[in-house]
Amino acid sequence: MTDPSDLTAETVDRVAAGFGLSPSDEERRDSLETARSILAMADAFDVEPPASTEPADVREGDDPYNAFRLRFDLASDDPAGDAPPLEGLSVAVKENIAVAGVESTCGSNGFSYRPRSHATVVARLLSAGADVVGTTNMDEFAYFTTGETCGHGRIENPVAEGRVPGGSSSGSAAAVGGGLVDAALGTDTAGSIRIPASFCGVVGLKPTHRTVSRFGVVDLSPSLDHVGPLARDVETVARITEVIAGSDPLDPSTRAVPSPDDLVDAADDGVGGLSLGVVEEAMATASDDVADAIEESIDLLEAAGATVERLSLEGFDLAPAANGTIVGAEFASVLAGNAVETGTGTTPALADAFAALKESDGEAVGEHVREQAVANRVAAEARAGKHYLAALDFRRRFTERVRRQFRPGSEDGRGLDVLVTPTTPIPAPEFGAVTGMDGLLRTLANTAPFNLAGTPAVSVPCGETGDGLPVGLQVVADWHEEATALRVARAVEISR
Repeated sequence: MTDPSDLTAETVDRVAAGFGLSPSDEERRDSLETARSILAMADAFDVEPPASTEPADVREGDDPYNAFRLRFDLASDDPAGDAPPLEGLSVAVKENIAVAGVESTCGSNGFSYRPRSHATVVARLLSAGADVVGTTNMDEFAYFTTGETCGHGRIENPVAEGRVPGGSSSGSAAAVGGGLVDAALGTDTAGSIRIPASFCGVVGLKPTHRTVSRFGVVDLSPSLDHVGPLARDVETVARITEVIAGSDPLDPSTRAVPSPDDLVDAADDGVGGLSLGVVEEAMATASDDVADAIEESIDLLEAAGATVERLSLEGFDLAPAANGTIVGAEFASVLAGNAVETGTGTTPALADAFAALKESDGEAVGEHVREQAVANRVAAEARAGKHYLAALDFRRRFTERVRRQFRPGSEDGRGLDVLVTPTTPIPAPEFGAVTGMDGLLRTLANTAPFNLAGTPAVSVPCGETGDGLPVGLQVVADWHEEATALRVARAVEISR
């Protein structure tokens, strides 16, 4: 940590040059004095993270899928109420979600920090009676979709040998799909909960944007990141979402969000009277086996009382590129700023870890992350950040277009209850098959659009390909309509 007395005129000149400024002697003296005053004031603040109980007996993960990074046993000493809603449920959490005292590497050999307090979602799991049993491996910094970029070894698919588990919440999906835990938490920036849920044959929910606190979560892209659950059935996903969702004073972006408390009951209401819109752009790019499984599920939903219509969603094909532009620009900014401006409770230890990462030679960081970090900074300088602003403007217009599908009476409004797509256009690819930007974008083609829109989206297993690979159906609802999305997902689940 830099002492205020260590600041020099040369420091001021170097920083000023970065802004294209050439300070005069007087400006240099004033800037130096002001900087020293800022740091002196900051030294009066005490960093006091929320008190958290650290787990005992933290040990290396050891399982056939490389799903776990670290294993431990952590239960609340004082769960809420006489009958905690998650009592006895074993839950693992993705490694970018803080567990007090447990090392987090975010899937990288070049990064490490040890949080002093739990992420809000972990604290809420414990309070609800869940047993948190470990952290799960992930694609490095959550920046890929296959589970192959994890610095601690590739993660295996428990239900499809030789095929990727999906990512970036790869270990979470593998742990659930392999029966190692009852449920897990993941993060989702462009599909990172739903893609591995689909490939591993489990249920995964991305709740409405900002419905779940990101306090204690290491961001990839602050404006797109979501936290959500994976489990083997819709009911468990609903139970966990009821617990982890809701306003959190430690994450100001969650203020005034409703707390869903009827998800479990609503999931069993059936689909009678609901209207479904099938996104034709997503069906057109699906492999034959995937399309067949989706169409069969749609037929079953229609037989159960839902009405179905086909629609074209303008901009759907461009949305993944817009998502990628935003992710790249924001990740580069997180790196450059040591993650201190993301609004999710960044601690000095986390900031120091990012600073140490940049001071290293970078060889311990994977090729994909190094390439993306540099490329996105180059792009930002080339366009003065205007490419990012253009993507944000596309996001605004696309979000309105998506939400109009749920509104009756508005211009182009359809009054639909949900949209339906394949979760992914293809089943789990073989290891090594996803390469280049085109390969990456194809895996997230159907999921990334709904990160842009911030709408809740759930992937539910709906069948298999001829080779026995799982196929996921994605159900998307309007903001804060998780209950409706889960109703449809539950209907798919019981129809199989």
